[in-house]
Amino acid sequence: MINLAVRLETWDHPFRHFRGAGLLSARHLADLGATAPDEGLFRRIDTSTGEVRRRYRSSVLPISDNRTGITPDEIPLAAPWRELVTDLLSDEFTGWLRRETGVDTTGLHRRAEIYHHYDGDFEDLSVGKQHKRLSFALHTNEHWPADGGGEQECWSGPDRSAGPVSTMLPTGGTAWLYSPSPSSWHQMAPVSAGRGLVRRWVTMAFFE
Repeated sequence: MINLAVRLETWDHPFRHFRGAGLLSARHLADLGATAPDEGLFRRIDTSTGEVRRRYRSSVLPISDNRTGITPDEIPLAAPWRELVTDLLSDEFTGWLRRETGVDTTGLHRRAEIYHHYDGDFEDLSVGKQHKRLSFALHTNEHWPADGGGEQECWSGPDRSAGPVSTMLPTGGTAWLYSPSPSSWHQMAPVSAGRGLVRRWVTMAFFE
């Protein structure tokens, strides 16, 4: 399902990250949208209030973790989603990551999750977990309005006065990858409220 012929663009400002488009075809995006996992499978997380390290609000479904033993076989996924996850866990995908980013993820702690973000859901400004070697996020919405919010934003630092240096809409079939560093400031803008939008993406994280 994932188009591993895609070549990633390398961005060096404000920090090194990678972007790609066309990883999923229009047909695959439609199939994924029509068979999205049941909302009851997701765990709701809300750290938007109180004294916390990072504020965010989302719903998450872990689908694979080679350290805790979670496998996709335990989760009732429809055929399109099972095909997508199979691709993500394949040796071919690992090889593509290495070719496109220069990061070897072989043998690392690997975690795959599906995220849903609803009205006003967001991820606050952070540099990311520093023991993560590589983070991959693939947007799966068939259609996403330009004013729907949920943009992935790259920042030059924790000072919010200047705003983000660059943004990336959660367009279906696009991917965003980065290796955390002390300068990898990023956040996800809030999803527009009152629109009934659900921002869907699947992530892979590789940890030291």
